[in-house]
Amino acid sequence: MHLRAALTGIFCLFIVASCQKNEDIAFVRLDKQLFSSKSPDSVRALLNKYPAVAQLYFNANDAGNDTALVHELTNRTSNPALIAFNQQIQDQFGDMADLRMQLADAFANIRKDFPDFNSPNVVTVSTGFMGPDLVVTDSLIVIGLDYFAGPKAKYRPPGQEFPEYILRRYAKEYIVPAIVFAISDKYNATNRTDQTMLADMIYYGKGYVFTKSMLPEVPDSLIIGYSDKQLTQTFNAQDVVWAHFIDNQLLYQTNPAVKQRYLNERPFTAEIGQAAPGAIGRWLGWRIVGKYHDEHAGVSMAELMRNADARQIFEQSGYKGQKE
Repeated sequence: MHLRAALTGIFCLFIVASCQKNEDIAFVRLDKQLFSSKSPDSVRALLNKYPAVAQLYFNANDAGNDTALVHELTNRTSNPALIAFNQQIQDQFGDMADLRMQLADAFANIRKDFPDFNSPNVVTVSTGFMGPDLVVTDSLIVIGLDYFAGPKAKYRPPGQEFPEYILRRYAKEYIVPAIVFAISDKYNATNRTDQTMLADMIYYGKGYVFTKSMLPEVPDSLIIGYSDKQLTQTFNAQDVVWAHFIDNQLLYQTNPAVKQRYLNERPFTAEIGQAAPGAIGRWLGWRIVGKYHDEHAGVSMAELMRNADARQIFEQSGYKGQKE
């Protein structure tokens, strides 16, 4: 996922006809506007109308005067194959009432725990994978709908960076959990001097607990990206997973190469076995932080997220591989 620094300046979205308000969310269907643009002049006008989107998503300053970008977007929105692909996207997402409602509920929940939270503006785009899948900042979220069109779409995200175990997560139902997890980073305090595996595990664990709290009805599988089968198998075998971490003294490991084996995306964690999903350290961090949060009912979500002491959270969780 692509997370970039928050933009400065004014983001004017509130007067355009395609901007629909769902509670406190400004929601712009730029994907529809782009594919209704049939000339370089109309594409240029759109880029000029949404300079913050152009800068964030296309990394283009003064995008309306970027001849190459205007030319490429005009070609793509006039391409019959991409027009057909975009129609599939429109059929898949419809009016997005469900997505807007889910975001509105999540944002309202975040604001209860973090009163300083302001709902970002949300923009959807479709360009045939010209930009990233998802960009989240304090003020603006851009969703590349082409990435999330689902397994039956005419095109799927290209390149070797999207193996099947990652590709299956590029579906509509993963969008909001991914956005909320990205938002959690703003509140997720860390101790930058702590380079242990445990610190990274607790960081992810806090992010997942935050996401689940803001989206209580969303299945755990959509939050962490494991299949239901993987979640069940890993939960039932967590004593084995825990024993592997303890026996190999992994919690306080600082070697980046070793940490990557347990924290990075992989088809499975070979060091434990083919049934152990990749990024198993992230899942284990969720178990630790979840148990800590369950055991400390008086600790608010804001207090949990402000706690940068990974070791304290771990020790006070009492987690030792147990399933309860």
